[in-house]
Amino acid sequence: MATKAEKFRSTTERSGAKKPKAPRKPRRDVDVDTAKPKTSATDRKAGGTSTAARNRSKKAAGKASSALEDSVPGKRPSRKSTRKSANRSKPDTNLALRATRKTTSAKARARRSIAKKK
Repeated sequence: MATKAEKFRSTTERSGAKKPKAPRKPRRDVDVDTAKPKTSATDRKAGGTSTAARNRSKKAAGKASSALEDSVPGKRPSRKSTRKSANRSKPDTNLALRATRKTTSAKARARRSIAKKK
């Protein structure tokens, strides 16, 4: 049960001037009539042609299991996965480990040391 002070406070908070609702922003992923002059299909797409720019956010970057990669429009992304997962792409751990092994292998280190001596 609320005290007199709590009731008073809630009534004063609720009785203030009502804030008008903000108008809805138009959707940016709707189809565009490209038959009209000076109209491109990329005009309405958020982030232009870059998928990474369109879907970038600090929160998502922290929670993602793999880095967001740019894909060329009309071309399939390199790590596309159709299975259900946290962010619907294959984790990049294997790619990162492969790159590390490639740069730190004995052959690669020998190649770099020879290049330094020249």
